Amino acid sequence: MATKRKDTDDAEHLEIIPLGAGNEVGRSCIILKFKGQVIMLDCGIHPAKGGIGGLPLFDLVGLSSVDLLLVSHFHLDHAAAIPYLTERTKFKGRVFMTHATKAIYKMLLNDYIRVRNIAVDDSLYSEQDLARSNDRIEVVNYHQQMDVNGIKFTCYNAGHVLGAAMFQIEIAGVRILYTGDFSRVEDRHMMAAEVPEQPPHVLVVESTYGVQV
Repeated sequence: MATKRKDTDDAEHLEIIPLGAGNEVGRSCIILKFKGQVIMLDCGIHPAKGGIGGLPLFDLVGLSSVDLLLVSHFHLDHAAAIPYLTERTKFKGRVFMTHATKAIYKMLLNDYIRVRNIAVDDSLYSEQDLARSNDRIEVVNYHQQMDVNGIKFTCYNAGHVLGAAMFQIEIAGVRILYTGDFSRVEDRHMMAAEVPEQPPHVLVVESTYGVQV
């Protein structure tokens, strides 16, 4: 009975676990746990580390318990560990990103695999793994409201690069806004990042230059 009570108490608290990028630049990967739901936000590699050492710290969480993965954009430090996650681990959740992110993700990672195969002998996954992971990815439009087993989320334009998104997630009335890289400056090519109409209760944000703000 004590164990059951502890699990219930834990589910009532929002838990944020950085598997990467918590105190470093690279391998962005954040876990949210709340009300029995588990969400992964981004799944990148560390640009300065090779092989398994460049992956997020997947051992810190039971990957089979993750309900869904939301991907902010296609850059390697935010998305390049996805084929490893979907094809080499026990992850069985759903994967979402925008149309543009999915299209560029496949091209960018194809190049990444070929370069790694030439340069080093510690490839994390194959082109076949990439193709299978691409088949598992579901696409969402900006402002499209989704509901996956009680996890509600909507993606908004984040600026930065084509297809980049921030995700407003709602579980049991609690709103969490997650962004990877974003830009609030409009230019000739990209819109500025949007501000959701409903303010979040919790903000998880890319902060590489946060100390300079």
